[in-house]
Amino acid sequence: MELRSWITADLTSLSNRLESGVLKIIPPERMTERVDDGGIAPVYALWHAARHQDLAVNAVLRGTDQVLTTWGERVGATEDTWRGLAEAEDLDLVPHLAPRAVADYYLAVIEETLRWVADGDLGVLDEIPDSAAALRQIGTPTDQFDWLYSMWEGQPGYLFLAWEAIGHGYTHLGELVTVRNRMGLSPF
Repeated sequence: MELRSWITADLTSLSNRLESGVLKIIPPERMTERVDDGGIAPVYALWHAARHQDLAVNAVLRGTDQVLTTWGERVGATEDTWRGLAEAEDLDLVPHLAPRAVADYYLAVIEETLRWVADGDLGVLDEIPDSAAALRQIGTPTDQFDWLYSMWEGQPGYLFLAWEAIGHGYTHLGELVTVRNRMGLSPF
C-alpha cells in the first residue's frame, strides 16, 4: 500500500469512528459530564486530541496556521490555546468550551490533515522540525510542559503525523468510547 493511501485510510477511519461511535451517540449536553466520580469530560478529550493534532501537524510539521485560527471563537478558546495540551483535564477551561463546536473543530483538523496528505510535501516527514518554536508561539509554559518540549525535541517529522494525528487520535477515541459506555450509552 502506498504511504498516502495508508495515512488517508487511517485518518478517514478515525474521523468516521469518532463521528459514528462518539459524536452521534453522546448528546452535546452530556459532553461536559464526568463519569465514575471524576472521570474526564468527553469535551476535554476531544479538545485535547484536536489541539495536539492541530499544533503538531499544522504549526510544527507544516509551519502553517492552525485550524484553530478560524475556530477559536466558536469553540470558546481564543487565548492561552496551549490549554488542552495536558493529559489531565483543565477543569477551569471545560465550562467555556462549546461541545459541538469542539467536536466539529476536531473533525475540521482531521479534514485539514487529510487535505495536506493528499498532495502536500511529505518530504517534511524526514526532517526535524523546530517544535519548540511552535510551542512557544502559542505561549506554552516551559515549566508546566517541559515533558512535551522534551518529548517533541529532535524528533523527525513523521512522529508528528504518525503519533500526534493517528496514534494519539486513536488512543483518545478509545478513551471516548469507554466514557460513552460508562455513561450508559453503548449501542451494543
